[in-house]
Amino acid sequence: MGYRSKVIFGAKKDSRDKMDKVLEKHDLQDSFKWYEKTYSWSEFDKKNNKITYTEYWIVWVEDYLKWYDEYEDVMAVNKCIDDLGDKGFMVALGEDNVIHSEIGEWCEYVNHICKLEIK
Repeated sequence: MGYRSKVIFGAKKDSRDKMDKVLEKHDLQDSFKWYEKTYSWSEFDKKNNKITYTEYWIVWVEDYLKWYDEYEDVMAVNKCIDDLGDKGFMVALGEDNVIHSEIGEWCEYVNHICKLEIK
């Protein structure tokens, strides 16, 4: 059966074509659900004027994949995201709740919440 992971990666909307080409080449288009996401944050300048920044991203998600770094399709996706620099991110969470792969500042766009509960 193998170790399975939840994989989330994203690219700024203006970089989507690059990611789509990689997904198509490796027949991964149907393996991921994708979402358009808007991320906004505010900062204050020296005059205490509020400046709001907005970024538009496409985020791909799948819950149950074999995401091994030595797989050709995984290497291609990771390389594409790495090449995007600050326009891309990726994080993979294994079935044991351990993050085993990450590229970029994924924590700016994805929450990792781990908790214990009594049954």
